[in-house]
Amino acid sequence: MNSFREGEWVLITTQKGKTWLIRLQKGDTFSCHLGSIRHSDIMERKEGDFWETSSGTKLFFFRPAMTDFLFHIKRRTQIMYPKDIGAILCYGDIRPGMTILESGVGSGALTLFLLAFLGKDGQVVSVEKRPEFAELAKNNVRKVFGDDPPSWQLVIADIESPPFSVTFDRVILDLPEPWKAVESVSTLLKNGGILISLSPQVAQLQLIVKALRKRGFRCFQIFEILKRDWFIDEQRTRPVDRMISHTGFLLFARKTADSSQSSDENSGS
Repeated sequence: MNSFREGEWVLITTQKGKTWLIRLQKGDTFSCHLGSIRHSDIMERKEGDFWETSSGTKLFFFRPAMTDFLFHIKRRTQIMYPKDIGAILCYGDIRPGMTILESGVGSGALTLFLLAFLGKDGQVVSVEKRPEFAELAKNNVRKVFGDDPPSWQLVIADIESPPFSVTFDRVILDLPEPWKAVESVSTLLKNGGILISLSPQVAQLQLIVKALRKRGFRCFQIFEILKRDWFIDEQRTRPVDRMISHTGFLLFARKTADSSQSSDENSGS
């Protein structure tokens, strides 16, 4: 692996898991309670190398994974957790080269993964009606990718009245009232395409399911994911005291050619 370069992001971590994310600049110095090291000295090292402080603590240097960026980006609302993002990519059958419409961009957490996953041949259209959230998402995307990726379009608009009429392979909703967007996004999703929604509350889930069934959606999958980490050392093996439990209900449904089905006719979907 090549040595680190100026302008590159570096993840610094201790043996106990404390982390920092820094961008290398000549002349700058990284300092923490364990000691200081010049950025130029980090640039002389390769990924996986370490620096030992005066107290004997080792600081390891890595190129950050996307999840590392996720927990260091600026945010104004709760970010989407990796456990939910992973399920969206998997159960949503999202593949390189697809066209994806997402609405409710927030801080851009899911956007980062979609752009990385789809590659240069894919296209992500992010619709956000709040300009301040759109600007935050844009800054976070630029932090990770260095600029606005050519495969990304950020639109400031209300998804209930989208300013375009193109067709998408997948639609992802992370909205307070996603059922209100079902009619508009149904016309934008191709037949056989998958609509994905994340809702924190059961009441939200019930309303969007009702709206989707009226529009003829089928093949529903609805679940939540709970993540429990474990602690292991030479003396103990036990779950950690805190866990990431309920963050939201994930819904996946496929669009059919028949958009006139009633909720009664689809009740067995």
